[in-house]
Amino acid sequence: MTPRPMHRQDRQLPQEEAWALLTQGTYGVLSVVGDEGWPYAVPMHYTVMDGQIYLHCAKTGYKLDAIARDDRVCFTVTLREELVQDHATSLYESVVVLGRAALVTDQATHQAALAHLVDALGRVSPDLRDQYIARRGQNTAVLVIRPVHLTGKAKRDFRPIQQRM
Repeated sequence: MTPRPMHRQDRQLPQEEAWALLTQGTYGVLSVVGDEGWPYAVPMHYTVMDGQIYLHCAKTGYKLDAIARDDRVCFTVTLREELVQDHATSLYESVVVLGRAALVTDQATHQAALAHLVDALGRVSPDLRDQYIARRGQNTAVLVIRPVHLTGKAKRDFRPIQQRM
């Protein structure tokens, strides 16, 4: 795969900063190649462990069928989006990951990813987290995205609208 260069290279973030942003987030949009080649995108919670993205879902469903047919995915996270209405613009930070997705079949990785996800999403004690996973984990699938290409983009300041005319 040869990624295209970003049009606004002045807004492209260094890889280390893009990864740092990705690890800060908890919610993104997973896009898969759906039926008959139609794109299908679904918002999902996620966590990052060891350079990979983990998501949880039901054990059956459309996205799993799509990934079984074609494991190429796009995962997009917007960490900040702030309208600057008086100047018809916005400030933002985002990350786009192209990668390959698969079901996690290793039980230890499955449990670790669920624990990491629960820790990222809430403030529950380790005991309560482990009880929850023991009860619900067997009914939960875990997906892993192995990134192939990652791009971060940010607009953190702006020029007034009068200067952009």
